[in-house]
Amino acid sequence: MDQGLVGLLAGLWAVCDTRSCCEDDGGRAYVIPTSATRAAAVEMLNRLGLRPDVVGGIVWFDKDTALRLDEIDAVRRALAQPRGHQVQWRVRDGRFELVGPVDAAPIGDTDT
Repeated sequence: MDQGLVGLLAGLWAVCDTRSCCEDDGGRAYVIPTSATRAAAVEMLNRLGLRPDVVGGIVWFDKDTALRLDEIDAVRRALAQPRGHQVQWRVRDGRFELVGPVDAAPIGDTDT
């Protein structure tokens, strides 16, 4: 098994059956799910932001991501996040101010 995909594969196996995988083939990674479970694999990879492409039954995806694909807990946490882009706003001096992505917001910032 490709060690760089251990966490991802553990997550994928919960939704699909795979026949093969590769963590680096020309800079991209791939999995080969069964045809019956391919859609579930593609959906999960999309949820993780890995931009999958299906070519000849092989699901190619980006591996250059901040997500640790080798850690199952990191993959599970990413899958548990609400879907969509979330940002945090605050009101300062009567005006809305964008703080940034929820993950980047400082914890305990209550000065506003």
